[in-house]
Amino acid sequence: DVSPAVSNAIHKRLQVTRPRDGNTMWVDVTLPQDWTPTARLPGIIWFYPYEYTSQAEYERSRYATNINRFPDIPASRPASSTKLWVTQGYAVIEPDIPIWGDSGRMNDNYTRDLKENLDAVVDAVVEAGFVDRNKMGIGGHSYGAFSTVNALTLTPYFKAGIAGDGMYNRSLTPFGFQSERRNFFQAQQMYLDMSPFYRADKIAGALLMYHAIEDQNTGTAPISSQRMLLALQGLGKPAALYEYPYEDHSVATYASDLDLWARWLAWFDVYVKNPKSGAKPAAFTP
Repeated sequence: DVSPAVSNAIHKRLQVTRPRDGNTMWVDVTLPQDWTPTARLPGIIWFYPYEYTSQAEYERSRYATNINRFPDIPASRPASSTKLWVTQGYAVIEPDIPIWGDSGRMNDNYTRDLKENLDAVVDAVVEAGFVDRNKMGIGGHSYGAFSTVNALTLTPYFKAGIAGDGMYNRSLTPFGFQSERRNFFQAQQMYLDMSPFYRADKIAGALLMYHAIEDQNTGTAPISSQRMLLALQGLGKPAALYEYPYEDHSVATYASDLDLWARWLAWFDVYVKNPKSGAKPAAFTP
């Protein structure tokens, strides 16, 4: 057991109902092994949305979930071993965030569903006594990074976000992305509505971005993160971007793993665990 602090952590699974239409989703919560019901922890939502045509289709996607599986502790790849956050005193919240809609048009509801689902998830974990509503962070990789920045523009309660190898301006992917098959010229308003770059002035939390310089994924060109940083700098928002040479769509070297974890922990310690009004980004050395 390479990480007993994670395998011995407290694991909870909640079913959360969205008030508007009664649709339900599952949320996994991991708490430090010494957590007690009287302790409200700083919380981190780490997520990656998927699209579904109905509640029934979403439920079918969960049929293969093995509730008896031993906690999976991979190598310390930051994007895939996020339960390690519990070793630092955080509650790790991993929700399904389904985007529901008609076949081929699910993304017409993306921003609405993203906001409503996150509202329901945050309310549920606060009401369960797991987290402090005033100490919430959010993060994700790739499409999760894209959704993280969208969440920061659509909701007011996240103190900080971590977004890696993401795409923040959908006009840079004009011929589809994820399950979206309409092109920019067929569904221009949807592409713009899903682009957090155009709502950068609405971001409420401090944003830490990272991007692999050799990212070969056609949907996540590094220029997206570079231009988002310039926008946030111009708006006076607390933000930082770290670019990793010789890395692809997810970092693969031990040095990059350690560097990412150091920056992640420092960022959330400053902005989530110990938030102070008017805090400035830490002066990291690349």
